[in-house]
Amino acid sequence: MTETTDMIDPVTGEIIDQKELAESLLEQAREQGVSLVGPGGLLAGLTK
Repeated sequence: MTETTDMIDPVTGEIIDQKELAESLLEQAREQGVSLVGPGGLLAGLTK
């Protein structure tokens, strides 16, 4: 059995859809020309 941990928005108390959040971040990165990997990339910033 897999257990999932829901992310809760600390401001609204609503459950955050993690897939929707990831897709939104990727779309914004593409629009702004931000690299996804490598130094200064989106993934490096998210994992700090």
